[in-house]
Amino acid sequence: MANPPPALFDLEDGQTPLDPDEATGLKLVWVATRSDLNDAEGANIVSGMRWGGRQIRGKKPAKVATEGFLRALHARMFGDVWRWAGTFRQTERNIGVAPHQVAMQLRQLFDDVQAWQEFGVYPLDEQAVRLHHRLTFIHPFPNGNGRCSRVIADLFLQRHGAEPFSWGPAPHGAAVRQQYLAAIRQADTGDIHPLLAFVRC
Repeated sequence: MANPPPALFDLEDGQTPLDPDEATGLKLVWVATRSDLNDAEGANIVSGMRWGGRQIRGKKPAKVATEGFLRALHARMFGDVWRWAGTFRQTERNIGVAPHQVAMQLRQLFDDVQAWQEFGVYPLDEQAVRLHHRLTFIHPFPNGNGRCSRVIADLFLQRHGAEPFSWGPAPHGAAVRQQYLAAIRQADTGDIHPLLAFVRC
């Protein structure tokens, strides 16, 4: 797609801007608006979530907190829509670590998760919240980081026998999204408690 429609660049608060070069990775010629994109990604995300569920319920349940699983899940969630799904970003963002630090930061995160589990440093819910927050902070992919990290957190919980998060009170909408973003920004300052409370509302 040589010239992505300008409407694809319309953003809501908290959404990561698309780099123009990355926007050319759109696979679907019928997508012309942000609404079209949301519909296409939504269907792909559901498919990716089902794949993730199968991986953790197999004869040899997958280990969720690994780079390989993260890449594979992102590719399954967005690969029908974007050519770059499952590959780390190469451009700077207004959020996230520098591109050359992504792989190193992920290795540190997954080592930390292993230690949390081995030594019982945090309760399981807090491990999942911290995993989610650190993934959003690192922001490894061009787009879809928040959605992928929420799915990772839920799969992590389910892999260890717990229920997935509610991600705020129902029904989910603009007001709940603002609560979520406020909790994420508070976690960025080092205070994880609002996010920990939000995910089980």
